[in-house]
Amino acid sequence: MILVSDIIKLWKYKGKSKGDPMNIKMIVTDLDKTLLRSDKTISDFTKQIFSACSKEGILLAFASARSEMSCMGFAKQVSPFAIISSSGSLARIGETVIYRAAVNQDITNKLLQLCLEQSQVGFITADTDVGHLVNQPVDENDPNWTDYLPVYETDFTKGLKGDSYKIAAEIHGLDSHIIDAIPSTFPTVRVVPFAGENWFCFTDKLANKFNGVKALANHMNIPIKDVIAFGDDYSDIEMIRDCGVGVAMENAIAEVKAVADYICDTNDNDGVAKWLQKHLL
Repeated sequence: MILVSDIIKLWKYKGKSKGDPMNIKMIVTDLDKTLLRSDKTISDFTKQIFSACSKEGILLAFASARSEMSCMGFAKQVSPFAIISSSGSLARIGETVIYRAAVNQDITNKLLQLCLEQSQVGFITADTDVGHLVNQPVDENDPNWTDYLPVYETDFTKGLKGDSYKIAAEIHGLDSHIIDAIPSTFPTVRVVPFAGENWFCFTDKLANKFNGVKALANHMNIPIKDVIAFGDDYSDIEMIRDCGVGVAMENAIAEVKAVADYICDTNDNDGVAKWLQKHLL
């Protein structure tokens, strides 16, 4: 049986020289439990700091496990130049795709079938080009779903046409056979847990936030050493570790803090904005 701890061990941490905060040209931030407060808001103070960074010529990008559509409401508030979505499966500047690492249609449908066969699996979601798909009705008044609307209830037993960027499954109990089966059955699929939740994310192995960051940085001719990343969860580990400067939230999991260059205040205390004000402005 493969446990979360075994998944974590697959990531090999390596030390790196710290980038110089004074030379930062691009800010990349996760959303949930990082930029967003617990009530899913962005404070006026944070908006002011991002505006000040923009005036200094520093670019802002989101890097989220959320679908691209669910990032858009927050993008309207602080105007990132790019969005990395679905745990690094897609990076886009406006309408231009800069990076894409999707799970092909055949593997997508086999993964969905495996999920459907498990009695311990509840909700299943799939991020696709046609929208955010779900296997069960959702309460549109539930704050846990509000940011993801619109969602489209879909009969996954009939299969999907097209690739998926991310499949997420709510799994009750970590001894589920779905986690055991992934490495051998789907060697091209990456499994990432969500800290403190019973949700697991399945993406292509080349899909991670840092690969999206690299693609954006290369596109903009920005050295990766001049990129700063903020995050809190398992899917943030690579970009916190490998960007020029990596900053973990005070509320981040220990694995993120272990590879960070700095630790800032919590998401509810505007940790990202406070760090940027102190070190960049």
